[in-house]
Amino acid sequence: MVIYKPLSDAKPPPPADSPFLAPSTSTHSYVSCDSGTSFTNYDTEPSFYEKSVPYDKYMVDVPRKAATPSNSSQVDILSTFAESNAHQSLEDVQLQSATGFGVGLFCLGAETLIGYPFIVLRRQCQLNVWCKARDLSPWLMLKAVFQIQQRQGSKALWKGLTCQMMLEGIQLTTETAISQVTDFPKELPSYTEGLSPCLGYIGLKAASTIITLPILSSVLLDTVQAESARYESATPMSCIKDAMFRLAGQGSSYQYRLLVPLHQLIIPTVLYSLSWDVISQLVHSFVLKLSKRKQSQQSDGNKRPSKHSLVDTVWPELVSGTVHCFIADLTLLPLEIVMNRLHVQGTRAIVDNVLDAKNVIPYQSSYNTAAQCVESLIETEGVTSLWKGLSAVLLQYTLRFTVIHTVKLVLRHVTASRDEVPRELSDSLNVNVEK
Repeated sequence: MVIYKPLSDAKPPPPADSPFLAPSTSTHSYVSCDSGTSFTNYDTEPSFYEKSVPYDKYMVDVPRKAATPSNSSQVDILSTFAESNAHQSLEDVQLQSATGFGVGLFCLGAETLIGYPFIVLRRQCQLNVWCKARDLSPWLMLKAVFQIQQRQGSKALWKGLTCQMMLEGIQLTTETAISQVTDFPKELPSYTEGLSPCLGYIGLKAASTIITLPILSSVLLDTVQAESARYESATPMSCIKDAMFRLAGQGSSYQYRLLVPLHQLIIPTVLYSLSWDVISQLVHSFVLKLSKRKQSQQSDGNKRPSKHSLVDTVWPELVSGTVHCFIADLTLLPLEIVMNRLHVQGTRAIVDNVLDAKNVIPYQSSYNTAAQCVESLIETEGVTSLWKGLSAVLLQYTLRFTVIHTVKLVLRHVTASRDEVPRELSDSLNVNVEK
């Protein structure tokens, strides 16, 4: 592309409809950076303003036209409006960043509180050896939610929530500490970075999972244990105490001979955790790029470049954050069933019967390895048993998508009402100035 620049410090002429006077110099010489030829006629290159520095850079020192009674007020208001927009641009960016963070935090809290009961039901479905996957319809899940709430109270639907949050916090702290000590990446590296970062990422996730393995076993037990069969409330301290007992291989609430040793739980747990992180990050990156590409195509299709609103900034992150969790949970559901059954085996767990939430049932199994668990599931409960809890997953993410769509509608309404007055003022001022 040919780029033209002034040979001197003279400023280019303003547009014909500008309220500013042209520079005192009658002509200006410009040189082409490609050919080295110069020209002095402004009409020689009609697209000059598209190929050089915008006129806004030069309009500061240029004198204004003499104000007349017809255009003086419009010019002053338009100038004030432009200066206020320029002053608020940085504030708008900071406001959008703060609002986006707040919206993300609100959605995370809302999705956790609304979706956690279905996580509890999903794990209880996975431990129910008496029901078939085809019997666990979404309608039955909703019915079980209301029956458990009526029989055991609202607390039964959010049991183990504090322990689950504690586990996620410990995992995050562990990963951060390992990353700072070893320089292993916490995020999935690109394939172009080589093999070493990928191995470091795998090592970091594996080490974090192994360190928190006893706590994970205790959290899973607190999540599925029925409130009517609980001898004490599930708290972070009781969770840590049970984790210590599990690490030692003993405890008053455990059947020692049926407990799966922790070293046999390492492979399925690390495989599930690592697979979940890899799938979720790949899907998150793909959906985020797809959403931003769609926005850029819509912006290119307009005659004027559209200003990205708060909805355009926040929405891709909300969608990608929900879709990647849904795809990861849906894909790894069979592996999650095997992992949960091995962790809870030998703990004398008594879970709610989702087929009839008025009753409770004991969970008893005697698996020695993960392969034996898969084989027993297929032989005794059928292949579809690997997808127990699917209805709970669908309901959970239906509610999550409902939450983010509601947030999108609210943000769009707030943004539209906030920009309505400035947009009308700007249009009216532009029309008056043209007149």
